[in-house]
Amino acid sequence: MINNLQRVLLKKIYKKNIEKGFTIVELLIAVAIIGFLASIAVPSALKWVDREKQNSYIRELISYLELVKKETRRWNGTCAIQTNIFATNPPDPFDPRKKIPLNAFNVKCSGMDQSNKKNIISRVPKIESKVFQEVNQRNFNFTPKGHLSIPGNQDSLVIIVGGRPDTNVNLYERPKCIILESPIGMINTGIYQNTMRFYSGRFGSSQNSSLRKQTCKAL
Repeated sequence: MINNLQRVLLKKIYKKNIEKGFTIVELLIAVAIIGFLASIAVPSALKWVDREKQNSYIRELISYLELVKKETRRWNGTCAIQTNIFATNPPDPFDPRKKIPLNAFNVKCSGMDQSNKKNIISRVPKIESKVFQEVNQRNFNFTPKGHLSIPGNQDSLVIIVGGRPDTNVNLYERPKCIILESPIGMINTGIYQNTMRFYSGRFGSSQNSSLRKQTCKAL
C-alpha cells in the first residue's frame, strides 16, 4: 500500500517530469523558427558556393595566362589564343543532371617542342555551367618574348567573369574583371562597375567588344 508521504513524493516527481517536457505549441514554434532560419541560410549558402566557383575560375584563368607568358618566353614560342564561344554546357551522358565543363579558349602554339605544346593545351581553363565569361577580343597572341599581342593595336585585353545561377529570380551584380596590359601582359584584377544580369540562360563564353579597362576598378 502507498502511504500519503509516498503519494506526495510521486506527485512531485511526476510534476517535475511534466515541467521538463515541451508542449505542442512550443514544438510548433520551434519548428517554425528552424524553417525560417533554413529559408535564409540555404540560399545564402548556395550563393556562396556559386561565388566561390567564379573565384576559383578566375584564379585558374590568371594562373593559365601566367603559364602561357612564361612558356612562350622560355621556349621562344608563340601561342595563338581564340575565345571559345558557346551558349550552354552539354549534359553529361552518364548523368543528365550534370553538365560538362567546356574549354574557355582554343589554343595553338608553335616554336616549341610537342610536350610543351601539350602542357599548355591540356591546362586550358574550363568553364562550368554556373560560370560565364566575356572577353573584349576574340583572338590574341603571346609572342616569343612572352608579350601580349592584340589585333588592331588594342592596348588591353579585358575579361569579365560572373555567374549563371539556377534561379528564376533576376540577379543583378557586378562581375569580377581581369585586365591584361599589352605588350608586357601585366595582369590586374578588380570589379567591373557596370551591373549585369546573372541568370542560367546566359552565354557560357562570348565576345563583348564594349568592355573597357577603365570600367574595371582594382580591388
